[in-house]
Amino acid sequence: MRKGGMARRRDDRLKDQAMRNQELNRRTFVGGATAATAALVLSACDAGKTPPTDSGPGKEGSAPPPAPKSQATGLSREAVLALADGKVEYYMRLCHNCAQTSYLALHETFGVGDRSLTKALTPLPGIAERGETCGAVIGSLLAIGFVYGRERLDDWAGWRGCLVPARAFCERFETELGSTRCGDIVEKVFGQRYNLADPVDLGKFQEAGATAKCSRVVKTAVRLAADIILDKTQAGGSSRPESGRRASALGAAPSCEVATPSSFGMSTSGRSSFSL
Repeated sequence: MRKGGMARRRDDRLKDQAMRNQELNRRTFVGGATAATAALVLSACDAGKTPPTDSGPGKEGSAPPPAPKSQATGLSREAVLALADGKVEYYMRLCHNCAQTSYLALHETFGVGDRSLTKALTPLPGIAERGETCGAVIGSLLAIGFVYGRERLDDWAGWRGCLVPARAFCERFETELGSTRCGDIVEKVFGQRYNLADPVDLGKFQEAGATAKCSRVVKTAVRLAADIILDKTQAGGSSRPESGRRASALGAAPSCEVATPSSFGMSTSGRSSFSL
């Protein structure tokens, strides 16, 4: 009897322990399910909210800054060219980069383009200083493209039309400096070529007055480009890219009146005669 009573008590303890374990497991499950449900509800509530953004100093939003207003408005042609000259002198002393200087001078003078493009022009003088296309040509053509370029990628007439002032610029630049290539221009202006990838040659180039002499080249390019831009803006056009070019209802490209180089500052009036 004593052994049977002990066995029953042991069984009762085991049953009690099993019941307590079941209750604990049930509470754990319910608590976990409740937490998971709450998380789902909260995430659903937050789904429609716009996450906060840090747009930098001032928290002014992510919209790009507006293009600067044209500083050429109301000025005579010669006053505009003098304004551009001053910008070339300032930026060449500041950055010593012909591509960035030429673009910035035209960008600020006429209010065309986006200032952020200046960063992309950093390696372009001479095409990575390899003696290839002069950076002043590149920066000036970029500004001309903003004025005369097409807005739609399928605008064939807009493309061909933009090449007229662009080629006029290049031809006039070649007339003034003999070439659009950096190496050829350096030889003409400095009397010799330099390998700018060689630190020794680069030092000699700088000692020979690189900033002052290249500034004259940049002024020539900017004046020629400004002349071409003024031919449009002072004729009643806009310094912004044209938005009126549209294909006809049948998809045919509009006719494009072809201008001659003389229409874009190619006269022999001597507006920008380069001198050493």
